[in-house]
Amino acid sequence: MLNNKFYSYLYFSSRYLANKFNFLFLVLITLLSACTTTQPINDIKPGYTSDILKREKTLAQLTTWQVKGKIAFINSVERKSASLFWNKSNTNQQLNLTTYLGINVLKLTSVDSMHTIEVDGESYQDENLDSLIESLIDMRFPTEALSYWIKAIPYNNNDSFTFSPESQLPKTLTSQYNGYHWLIQYSSYQTIQKGDITITLPNKIKITSADLTINIAINDWTI
Repeated sequence: MLNNKFYSYLYFSSRYLANKFNFLFLVLITLLSACTTTQPINDIKPGYTSDILKREKTLAQLTTWQVKGKIAFINSVERKSASLFWNKSNTNQQLNLTTYLGINVLKLTSVDSMHTIEVDGESYQDENLDSLIESLIDMRFPTEALSYWIKAIPYNNNDSFTFSPESQLPKTLTSQYNGYHWLIQYSSYQTIQKGDITITLPNKIKITSADLTINIAINDWTI
């Protein structure tokens, strides 16, 4: 690693741009869901309190939201990062990933059942987002589950949480998804007021599975 910060930045930027296609699709398939169906939540779970269950049910119904922040992808070989903008509703979504210079290097637009990905000046379109992504890079990630995990709620009844005894908010989540073991850690939350309802959402999330680590730092939640 170069010691001089300026040359380190130039080195990182050049490698980022040279490898952005593979990295951005790794991030993309991690983030995006092909649909936004609400999974059933049991009325009674071990270790649950009424406050925990109430929060889960409220956030399971929250299918329209927007986040802005940063995302970092880390493995044993390299670390890449980008600015993140993700706007999601019941049937539509938009995701932009940009460099530190504000250059938009990837854009996804989903309208009803049609998904369009623009990257490196090329456009790719399909009605099946998972198939579209797999046609571009042969890897599986928690595509649909993360739209739930980003709110710190379960995607399915096999997801297992630990909770803070003080705040009753999730500390960790473990899940088996598409044949992989996933660990999601929540280290920070922010509270948002929506009408008469107070909603608490995570703003620092760490996701790990085997050699893969994904850090998400959310600067702004809009609901």
